[in-house]
Amino acid sequence: MSKYDMLVVLPPMPPKQYRTALVAALAPYNSDLEVPPYRNYESADPNSVYWVRMNKERGVLPDRADLGWSEVADLMNALTGSVPGDHGHLYVDDAGHGYHLSTFNPRGEWDGLTLRIGGPRLLHRPDAAGDPRLEKHAYGDVPQDRDLLRGLPGRCDGGPRGLLDFEALRAAHERLAGERHDAWAAGGDAPSAWLFPFTADRAENLAQARANAVPGYALLRLDGTWTDKCDDGYLPEANAYLDALDPESVVLDVCCHC
Repeated sequence: MSKYDMLVVLPPMPPKQYRTALVAALAPYNSDLEVPPYRNYESADPNSVYWVRMNKERGVLPDRADLGWSEVADLMNALTGSVPGDHGHLYVDDAGHGYHLSTFNPRGEWDGLTLRIGGPRLLHRPDAAGDPRLEKHAYGDVPQDRDLLRGLPGRCDGGPRGLLDFEALRAAHERLAGERHDAWAAGGDAPSAWLFPFTADRAENLAQARANAVPGYALLRLDGTWTDKCDDGYLPEANAYLDALDPESVVLDVCCHC
């Protein structure tokens, strides 16, 4: 279980609607959302599946390299006494591939518990100070190692894209990365785990700091598409998307739990 920060993009709307729209946008990705039963397939080769290997070691299943799913299903279903329709029953399709029926949301990305606007990770333009469309919260309870913008003016948790200053945010992260790298090079402790792993290459660290500054771990786009750091090309694509948003689109920094 862990917490992570992400950005959610919403269409133009008044601030009083931010929370309701945020919950609705993230609802399809709630891991607790029950979906109609679907086939959740195991690996094609049962001998590569962890629980099959463990049952081989315990003597529950025969320790043979040619063990197939039909034999595994017959033995495991007999052992548990399960019949079709029971939870945990192991099925085999016409191609001999094993599967379970699942109602777990395959799109699940957060557990439905923690969903909080605010990190804080964003900066607003100086001339946007006091604009009621900005989302701002108290930051006193944020641990210092997560509050990378501590002491900077213009901190916020989101608002219309046109009021947010992504370039200032990137510059702040670049500056902080440079300070941490220089302290390390001067004999200090290696920077602890941050938004990215530091290397001995200062220029690379600064480039990584800029790339990671805005998107966070994940991005939920206006069309409902979820992308995150597990996806190839996430950071450059997410930054390009955010930079090109309509000025009235709302961008919110969100803390989730998975």
